[in-house]
Amino acid sequence: MVESHQGWMPFLDRMSLAWVEMVLSESLFGDDTLYDACELPDALVPRLHARYARVELPDHAMWASEEGSPVRWYAAPGRLLRRDGLQDHCWVHARGCVVGDLEVIRADLPGSWVC
Repeated sequence: MVESHQGWMPFLDRMSLAWVEMVLSESLFGDDTLYDACELPDALVPRLHARYARVELPDHAMWASEEGSPVRWYAAPGRLLRRDGLQDHCWVHARGCVVGDLEVIRADLPGSWVC
């Protein structure tokens, strides 16, 4: 369970999965120069699935908002992405190991990136 502004809600069914998710989240937001985010239009979802492997974590709730659920993780060598929600223009958060990795993500998923 996780506490949100809406009260307690189910999160992940095993503590080990919750720890993995926490480490992924902390690494994603750790360094501003290697992080970016954009709203992903539905038209780019096939590109996401073609270029990035789904990380084997179950779908889980976004603690801050039901609209951002489910959370899904994707990866490729040197690149990590988190998709918050399934609706059109859901947020995708991205991290590269080096600046070049982040540039590849932006090229793979052209959109209005924040940074």
